Amino acid sequence: MANLSFVDQLKQQAREIADKAIQAQKEADAAQKAIDDADTFKKVSALKTLHVLQSAVEKLIKHGLLTYDRAEVYITKSVLVYGRDKTINEYLRLATLLLTQENFGVESTTARYGNKGLLWHGQSYESAEALYAAVQEVIGDDPLESVQWIYSILDSVFSNDPSAIVYACSTIGRFEAYANLYRREVKEAKEPLSVPDLSQITSDDAFLLSSFFGQF
Repeated sequence: MANLSFVDQLKQQAREIADKAIQAQKEADAAQKAIDDADTFKKVSALKTLHVLQSAVEKLIKHGLLTYDRAEVYITKSVLVYGRDKTINEYLRLATLLLTQENFGVESTTARYGNKGLLWHGQSYESAEALYAAVQEVIGDDPLESVQWIYSILDSVFSNDPSAIVYACSTIGRFEAYANLYRREVKEAKEPLSVPDLSQITSDDAFLLSSFFGQF
């Protein structure tokens, strides 16, 4: 730079700094692309793996062979890929598949399923609550913590058109409307009764309500 003027030296230094900045940005972009590609590959891999697990679980249900351990692997992977909320819908779909399966689905020996006549996988169940516990032994603990969805599924199974629920639970997308319905019914079942303020009722009525609910 001995023959360059001070201004030219500054310009050349500026160009060199700019070139280095451009090169640094290119290297940073390449590194980020590698990270993005690796992240994309990881996500695609997880999704493909989940789809394989889903197909396997559905086949196991079809042959009455789904076990708790295998269901747990699938449910855990689903939470990682889809998140908890969507996995709750899938949990309900698996329960519905178990109870509607052509060869191993639930039956009732009585006109109304609440009259101790439920049969499933060769076992008798005196109540929907007992069946609810048995289903959890296969697909794990209920994330909604409510027996209500078993009643909802049984209502669909023993409706005038049981083929509708069978068709719906054949895919995740088709089942979404039923899952949302069942979850609304669970939410409604959990809502406490609306009790009037004590100032709005007589002391006799307040005592009646207190006695009825066992709150002496």
